[in-house]
Amino acid sequence: MTTTMTSHNTLTDKAIVFGTVIASEGGTATAGEGGTATAGDTGTATAGYRGTATVGKAGTATVGKAGTATAGEYGTATAGDHGTATAGYAGTATASYAGTATAGDAGTATAGDYGTATAGDGGTATAGEGGTAIAGEGGTATAGEGGMILVRYLDPLLSRYRVAVGDVGIDGIEANAAYAVVDGKLTRKETP
Repeated sequence: MTTTMTSHNTLTDKAIVFGTVIASEGGTATAGEGGTATAGDTGTATAGYRGTATVGKAGTATVGKAGTATAGEYGTATAGDHGTATAGYAGTATASYAGTATAGDAGTATAGDYGTATAGDGGTATAGEGGTAIAGEGGTATAGEGGMILVRYLDPLLSRYRVAVGDVGIDGIEANAAYAVVDGKLTRKETP
């Protein structure tokens, strides 16, 4: 099932897309500026400027500037400037400048400068300059100059979860270096 709402501008002889597009399982949905695109499982949804794209399991969602992209399990969500990208379990979420990216456990979240990247347990969170990278237990976090790194870990002495926090440029925390928690402390993760 596909639904499209458009308006025709007789002065410029151009179609203005402002509506909602919905595709069934395995389908592809595309919407223009300000639109909303929703696709079923294994589908692809793409929305234009300030749009919202949502897809089912194993799908891909992509939106323009200031948009929101949400993908289901194993999905990929990409949002433009000032956007928000959310991917389900084991997904990949990417948001550009000042955006927020959230990925499920074992997923990868990447946000641009001044943005926030959050990944679940065993995941990888990467934020740019002035950004915040937050990773769950067993995860890895990386932030640029002026950024902050937070990694959750289980404290065996207290039998509770805690968070190791580091500010880039303070106490030896380096910019653009991956950190994990070892013995309750942020430790630079060596690259192979």
